[in-house]
Amino acid sequence: MDNFSRKFTQWQMEMVESIGASGGLGIMWKKNSAAFTFQTKIQNWMAGKVRALSLNLEFIIINVYGPIPTDKKRLVWQEIEHFLNNQDEKHIIIGGDFNTILYSTDKSGGIKTIRQPQRDFANWINKNNLLEIRTEMGFHTWNNRRIGFSNIAEIIGRFFLKGDLTDLKKELKTTVLPWSGSDHYLMLLELMGEAKQTACPFKFEMMWFTHEYFLPNIHKWWKDNVFEGSKMYCIVSKLKEVKHKLLDWNKKKFKHVFEEKSRIEKGLETINNVVMQNRMTCETYEAEKKLLCEYEGIMAREEIYWKLKSRETWLEDGDRNTRFFHNSVKMKRAANKITHIINDSDQIIMDQNLIAKDGTKYFENILNKALLNNIPKLITKGDNQMLNSKITHEEVKMALAQFQGDKAPGPNGFPAGFFRNVGIS
Repeated sequence: MDNFSRKFTQWQMEMVESIGASGGLGIMWKKNSAAFTFQTKIQNWMAGKVRALSLNLEFIIINVYGPIPTDKKRLVWQEIEHFLNNQDEKHIIIGGDFNTILYSTDKSGGIKTIRQPQRDFANWINKNNLLEIRTEMGFHTWNNRRIGFSNIAEIIGRFFLKGDLTDLKKELKTTVLPWSGSDHYLMLLELMGEAKQTACPFKFEMMWFTHEYFLPNIHKWWKDNVFEGSKMYCIVSKLKEVKHKLLDWNKKKFKHVFEEKSRIEKGLETINNVVMQNRMTCETYEAEKKLLCEYEGIMAREEIYWKLKSRETWLEDGDRNTRFFHNSVKMKRAANKITHIINDSDQIIMDQNLIAKDGTKYFENILNKALLNNIPKLITKGDNQMLNSKITHEEVKMALAQFQGDKAPGPNGFPAGFFRNVGIS
């Protein structure tokens, strides 16, 4: 510790000493960039509150080194869970070497079996509503550095988020750094500003189904627009017209979800102030009742909105999961963002326009005519006849029934749920 202080004068550190060659934890922070308040320090984990001075942002960070024995792992998960249950901080980041995989796909080589430690770890994550911050670059975080069939690589290092990102206006990104000599890979967690929003294409919103006049309007617009030509041309043309009608209806009638939510919350706050000063009257009671009814409806719409964007499918209807869906969207946006690429000349490109240009060029080169000519013909004559046969209504209904209604929409912006629930033809 003294050697560290002498070498890194602008840095401070809290640490848990290792036992021999095993364990050891440390949290470092730069004096002029962050302030750290130590809270808990145990053999396998430590926690403290960090305040980023330039951002005026506070969060709790928990550094973990998971023990090998199963019973000790359970004890560590219980200790951290008890700590989490006693925290009021909005943003909590948990990271480190958990010494266990989560899924069988987290392991390359060796025996891929989900054992009790993995089940305990998964249950602990779900119970504490932890959201994993997926890696943008890199995959395995540990490699035994052996060759051939003896090589084993695993994901045992992770970052998790507990809390609400809605007011953070930032994105979290995790990167597995290049090998540095150890069998463990270093992981970098970055707090990034949100990307500038570009013009977005039309996307159908499943929350529109909650409006009482939505379905009657859709059927009316569909019948009012008549086109001549092939059936496919007529369907595509009608969908375009319905799309324009929907955008106009959404703006004038359905209204912006978040603006409506803000309006209702301000109205409830005003009524609450009046009641505190002058007590409840029949007028304020009825006004509050009406706003609370509207608020329940707007909250249901908001949850549907974020659920569709997050593409999470395992949660059941019931409790409000809006915050989880919103955080999930932000995590996916961070994971899907391409900040840089390395081209064929080993140059790092960070400009978004150059990334798009180089990516287009790359795929044009590999998807050339010569490549397509070398693809073997696997479709038999019978398969070809079946594929070219006339599509029946029953086949279309069966295909729609097999789709999950709120998954990613097609190129026209309409998901399968639109056609399944509207029933137009």
